[in-house]
Amino acid sequence: MKGYKLIKPFTLSEKETADVSEENHIAKVRTTKALITLPDVLRYTGETELADVIMGSAGIGVISETDNNLFELEKGQRVYVEPVRECNECYNCKKGDYSKCSDLQVAGEDFDGFLSDFVSAAPEKLFALPDSVSDNQALFINHISLALAVFDKLNIQKGDYVAVVGANNFGNIFSQLLIYYQAVPIVMSLDKDNYEAVKKSGIYYALGPDDNWQKEVSNITSGRMTDKVVYVADCNIPVAKAFSLASFGAAVVFTGTTNKTGPVYFTQAVKKQLDIHCINTGFGNTAASINLIANKAINFNNLKIEECAYADVPNVFKNLAEQLEKTDKISETIVSLI
Repeated sequence: MKGYKLIKPFTLSEKETADVSEENHIAKVRTTKALITLPDVLRYTGETELADVIMGSAGIGVISETDNNLFELEKGQRVYVEPVRECNECYNCKKGDYSKCSDLQVAGEDFDGFLSDFVSAAPEKLFALPDSVSDNQALFINHISLALAVFDKLNIQKGDYVAVVGANNFGNIFSQLLIYYQAVPIVMSLDKDNYEAVKKSGIYYALGPDDNWQKEVSNITSGRMTDKVVYVADCNIPVAKAFSLASFGAAVVFTGTTNKTGPVYFTQAVKKQLDIHCINTGFGNTAASINLIANKAINFNNLKIEECAYADVPNVFKNLAEQLEKTDKISETIVSLI
């Protein structure tokens, strides 16, 4: 087994890794596609902690080896590999409440990710993909799972106005799901490309850098503002903007595919007595996310995605790092390994 490891900031190298698939109840998966996301690039640039693991935040593949009749998994089956693992050490894990693991392990950060020819995973982390779910769509299952966790926390109902601060791929997907469940997203973006993308995705209330967000949200909600606000962590928008859109006592969720945020000042939050939540995982929502894709709940055509070959990965990381430095954003990139 081999894959790309980060040797030091800005330096990737292809390394051999141990094959642990022979351990009891571990399946071996031939990786076919992987996804490079902002957390990968932040580790590459040294902005977050360096770990001695294979890079790559999400991946899919084909089962290469598995025990007979193990959870009905079969050799040659196309699967999504869940990119998180419970720590099994914290208080909640020891109680069996894995959904509340306080130290959830993440692929490409705490254990080997998917920029590798093979990955090994426990069978409960493998999910068969129906023909109606394409390879590229499957790579965004974790985005959808995270969005569903936000839905659960906010108890979003039909007709609810939800302010979404940030319109990257996650913000776009989340907003489309709001429409699918008949809620009303009001999406804000300082980035013109993301603003145009959410408009093309069918988001009626999309506010761009030239709009007065507080005034527009007030007009849309007849002066009530919103009692549910979602702040996408890596949107590069001041958190105070999110607080300004909230009604008194509103719920505000901090979320996103990274933990990147700027400074947070709680003056408005305290004044309005806001209820603040932080969500960084969609643990337990993988099967539901696959069903949503199969049911065409999301249009992926307008997401900002690039594609590359496995051999081009070092150059791609270099280019993404340059893009991040210049624009403070990246294009999530799908890597083909076959």
